[in-house]
Amino acid sequence: MKRPLSLIPRASRALPLRRPAAAAATAVARTRGSPARAYGSASAPPETRPRAPGCESALPAEPPAARARASPAPSWHVVQASLMSLVESRVRSGWWGSSSPLFLQFGESVGSELCRHLIRRCTGQGKHLHSVFVFIQMQRVGARPDSFTFAPVLKSVARLCLREMGRSVHAYAAKANLDGDVYVGTSLVNFYSGCSLIGDARKVFDGMGERNSVSWNALITGYAHNRKFTESLDLFREMQADGVEPTEVTMVGVLSACAHLGALGLGKWVHEYIDCHGLKLNEFLGTALVDMYAKCGAVTEMEKVFMAMRVKNVYTWNALISGFAMNGLGEAALQAFSRMVMENLKPDGVTFLGILCGCCHEGLVDEGKRYFRIMKEECGLRPGLEHYGCMVDLLGQAGLFSEALHLIQNMDLKPDPIIWRTLLGACRTHRNVPLGRYAARKLLELEPTNADNYVLLSNIYAQDSMWDEIAQLRAMMNQKAIAKVAGCSSIEIGNAVYEFIASDCLKREVRDLLDDIRKELKQVGYVANTGLALYDIEEEEKESSVAFHSEKIALAFGLMKSPPGSTLRIVKNLRVCQDCHVFFKLVSLVYKREISLRDRNQFHHFAGGSCSCRDHW
Repeated sequence: MKRPLSLIPRASRALPLRRPAAAAATAVARTRGSPARAYGSASAPPETRPRAPGCESALPAEPPAARARASPAPSWHVVQASLMSLVESRVRSGWWGSSSPLFLQFGESVGSELCRHLIRRCTGQGKHLHSVFVFIQMQRVGARPDSFTFAPVLKSVARLCLREMGRSVHAYAAKANLDGDVYVGTSLVNFYSGCSLIGDARKVFDGMGERNSVSWNALITGYAHNRKFTESLDLFREMQADGVEPTEVTMVGVLSACAHLGALGLGKWVHEYIDCHGLKLNEFLGTALVDMYAKCGAVTEMEKVFMAMRVKNVYTWNALISGFAMNGLGEAALQAFSRMVMENLKPDGVTFLGILCGCCHEGLVDEGKRYFRIMKEECGLRPGLEHYGCMVDLLGQAGLFSEALHLIQNMDLKPDPIIWRTLLGACRTHRNVPLGRYAARKLLELEPTNADNYVLLSNIYAQDSMWDEIAQLRAMMNQKAIAKVAGCSSIEIGNAVYEFIASDCLKREVRDLLDDIRKELKQVGYVANTGLALYDIEEEEKESSVAFHSEKIALAFGLMKSPPGSTLRIVKNLRVCQDCHVFFKLVSLVYKREISLRDRNQFHHFAGGSCSCRDHW
């Protein structure tokens, strides 16, 4: 029995049907002369149904209004899909800033709710240009954004660092009287902080009528990300005075500031607060604690926090490995790497950067070469400029200049200033003047106005008493108005951080104490290293010029203000010089103090007249 046409499955309708000849003849007779025969069915819509010749009057067309009433409106999901397709095509073609109101073609289907949903979806998926495009278009069709629309848009604008666009969104929110909303205000603080406009972020924060913990966290974290660490800690104290309870996010921002300032005392207080108030030691907070203790030179506490964490991710392991490396414990960093691999965690580029730094600080040349090869061949990771920089430093400090130069000339990436500056620093250590001149020439081609480059080359010349060359460098610096970066050091005493700049304009008590320290150290063999001082002044003046480096001033202040026997923790913005390094070793011996000095490159832990770096820095 033949099945009715309406019951035939959709997939089989496209297949040719073999029918008996009689049935086929009957079917042909039925359809002959029928206006629907071109479609195989009489159910075609009237406006598309072809008319037989002479039958136009018999089948009048429906009026447009009737057809519009008969057509159902497209569903919300259909409009959403169509909009996303349009947005994708416009952004892909680079025409995302079009001034045409492109959404008008969808009529009243496009409203504030749909646009808000699309913006949140695009931002959540990391499609930030799409989010901005939808926001621009929704204004051109008259759809009004609400407080929940501005937040994702501002996040996308911040990720794209579109400062002027962000200011326009801020003005639009103010015009709609929504800038006072806590949700919008917090998003504005995040935007300005993310675009390095921390002053504007503070203005928005101060103008907020209502603030919650998220608002405070946004500015505390913003200060930390913009390297305003002192301001971050000051704001944290304001938050406490205002009676707002800190959260885990708050503590992550505060610990980041403590880490960079070397404020171990405050960092320990934060750790105690976390324990006493039952804050969750999750991966983020635990990693921040590990990083803080590492950057404050408290390796034992760093390991304790790491072991106490129940869940550890690759970032936690990276913090531990880097912590060992920066504190001169290269072997411990390698052991931590082996444990990480045994935990079935895949190392990334940051992991190998910590490993290479550990090898570099401890002079482990063979191990450094092996892990550099493992990174490329076994883990399939492409080394970055920072990895090549570590290898150049490792080879250069070991005096393997031919290997270092071969690596630079055959690396996959174009050498940047850091690569050449690293080689120049190694040339200074080994007094390799010819290669130092070559590296300096390459370096000055890339960074002709960086004072550090001239200082490094000047130091190489000074070691060999090449005063004419030094005079030429100084003349070049004066001609280009290049000023040397001033040395700055900080020390924490009683949960307060004190900063000092290299100068001889000191308080009398600090100057007198430094004079007394030098006299005592001379009795055990200290001789000021004046080789890098100016060549056209007397020897006594040369000794004075190196006597008031910022780290020495911080050291004298610490000896004067701290309890006897306590550890002194100092942070410097530049590399510690040879004279200060010897000075600190002897102070640790004569005054029986442990001293932790963190310079721009690594930690130096002084105790009993020796340094953890083994004079390799």
